Amino acid sequence: MKVLLVNPWQGRLVSGRGRVYNRAWTPLDLATTAAVLRGRGIEAAILDANALRLGPAEAGARCAGFDRVFVTSTSLDRWQCPHLDLAPFLETVAAAKAAAPEVYVMGSHGTVLPAEMLALTGARAVVRGEPEGIVPALAAGAPLAEVLGITWSRGGETIHNADAPPVRLDDLPAPAFDLLPLERYSYEVMGGRFVLLEMSRGCASECNFCLLKTYGDGVRRKSVPRLAAEIEAACALGARTAYFIDLEFTVLRKQVLELCDWLIEKNLDFEWCCQTRLDLVDDELLERMRRAKCTLIHFGVEAGSDVALATLNKGITMAAIREGMRKVKKAGIRTATFFMFGFPESTERDMDDVEAFARELAPDYPLFHVVAPYPGTALHDRVKSDPALRFSDDTLFPEAVEAALTLADLKRLTRRAYLRYYLRPGYLLGRLAAPAGLAAQLRLFWSFVTAR
Repeated sequence: MKVLLVNPWQGRLVSGRGRVYNRAWTPLDLATTAAVLRGRGIEAAILDANALRLGPAEAGARCAGFDRVFVTSTSLDRWQCPHLDLAPFLETVAAAKAAAPEVYVMGSHGTVLPAEMLALTGARAVVRGEPEGIVPALAAGAPLAEVLGITWSRGGETIHNADAPPVRLDDLPAPAFDLLPLERYSYEVMGGRFVLLEMSRGCASECNFCLLKTYGDGVRRKSVPRLAAEIEAACALGARTAYFIDLEFTVLRKQVLELCDWLIEKNLDFEWCCQTRLDLVDDELLERMRRAKCTLIHFGVEAGSDVALATLNKGITMAAIREGMRKVKKAGIRTATFFMFGFPESTERDMDDVEAFARELAPDYPLFHVVAPYPGTALHDRVKSDPALRFSDDTLFPEAVEAALTLADLKRLTRRAYLRYYLRPGYLLGRLAAPAGLAAQLRLFWSFVTAR
């Protein structure tokens, strides 16, 4: 039995639809799934067409000779914010079906709209939720009726099997990084020889715009000894930079301190970044993280007023955000912050507030996005039930919410925010004084502001 796991190429660095970044990042869930398959005696391979820049036809041709092919619409780093342009994925699935006898699909899109994705792809089945426990059962040839967590068709009837239980992270083997083209992965603000890692899955917050259904409920953690072994294995293969892709890394404060102590003791040639909330950091924690070679932290700020933050159910205030940012800067760790335009109540004044707050916080790398109303979120449900609101289009995964502002307005304001922040003389002089990675960062900036 030969199984291939495919991550499609999105076609460009920044998608025109949704302006989604399509960096070549490690498809971590495919690597862990491949490791599970190998542990069960099944020959597994990964085709990261996104890293190799292989279009649908080329990717499909490489599916020949495999018994079962699984194509993901979203690898782990995009589970909560999936691509809005389904064309590259659908074209890759079609090409795979022409080359392989059995093709399955997985990812966030099929998790929230399984019947629709089954119809669109004509796949043998849709994998809902985390793939590591489901794909091995399908690869081993278990009858579809007996596999938890899939949607499939029998005699024209769409059948939704019961959900699969959540994956226990300590039961997963180390990711099969050896099956990936590690030399292809990088992050503009961290450098190359780059991998994704995870200490936890899930989120303790309940923001109304974030798609969490693929993760399941709550937060599950991986023990530090298991994570440490994965870090050492990745470094042995040449990794020197990493992003812990956990949604709220420091919500597990005690465990982060334990990991930092291990990293400090080992003193590996290894720098890393993570993502968390600005009310989940403190001076002791940040100092330990800095000593452990954490050089960048991502934070979701989203809005520019306490009223807007409360509407989003963020559970944080501007005062807490300011205080958290002060502590991170004191620790000497760089910051990347996410801001979002286009919530239902948004006016152009709200967008001005976001820009003003970004300038006040002065992160190293602010990112401005139009919020997407993903199916499976409270925001999507609200738009469907409120006649005063509308989706920007009638596709399965709309690009935006329109009310006082149209999608064209939101794109214009987002582009304006980028230009106003990054083209300030003071910011430009600061970046020129630290030129490492500047060429890649400029390429990304230009790709974003010119995306249509």
